[in-house]
Amino acid sequence: MSVTLLEQDGKLSLDDEVRRWIPEMPAYVKPVTIRQLLHHTSGLRDYLTLMWLRGVNFDGVTTASDALSLIARQRETNFEPGSEYLYSNSGYFLLSEIVRRASGKTLAQLARERIFSPLGMAVTHFHDDHTMIVPNRATGYAARDSGFSVAMSGFEQVGDGSVMTTVEELARWDRNFYDGRVGGRALLESMHVPARLTSGRVLDYASGLVVGQYRGLRTVRHGGSW
Repeated sequence: MSVTLLEQDGKLSLDDEVRRWIPEMPAYVKPVTIRQLLHHTSGLRDYLTLMWLRGVNFDGVTTASDALSLIARQRETNFEPGSEYLYSNSGYFLLSEIVRRASGKTLAQLARERIFSPLGMAVTHFHDDHTMIVPNRATGYAARDSGFSVAMSGFEQVGDGSVMTTVEELARWDRNFYDGRVGGRALLESMHVPARLTSGRVLDYASGLVVGQYRGLRTVRHGGSW
């Protein structure tokens, strides 16, 4: 939503090459675009997988700088950008960096100003400071051999996650897809347009949303964890 709002403002284009905004990225044989980041068709390797392969402790603290340096060291993409679909957290993290560089504000600041505050989402925020105290915060946990243990990362990079909200405020965000208070109807409809691969194949993925049908009715969904 933040990226599409900036396009609406004329601050960027979804067809911009990523290197226009993040020149630290390698010059791949075929350039990666912002639109491909949105649709997970960039071919960029998932930085969380790369961290796992390096043995990074996911319960520890990592920053935007850590994530960017790891992504920028990848000399190749998994496939030619635009030719396939492969979910990649790297893409949505890079979108947060593009938002910061195109707007001059962090994703947390822009979302607060342009999305959360206008929708009356008073406590919802991008949690980009692991030391921030959050009243009434629920702690994540995971099963282990003898019961459960706390399972919380100290990640400070955002974009692919780290939104903290409440059930009531999440309902306010959902309502916006019906009344278009933030962004307007045209922008919201544009976010529902599925990706098309270079082969011509149309996906069911559209700018962070999975669109489809169930018994003849239109569905919009997205799963996740963490």
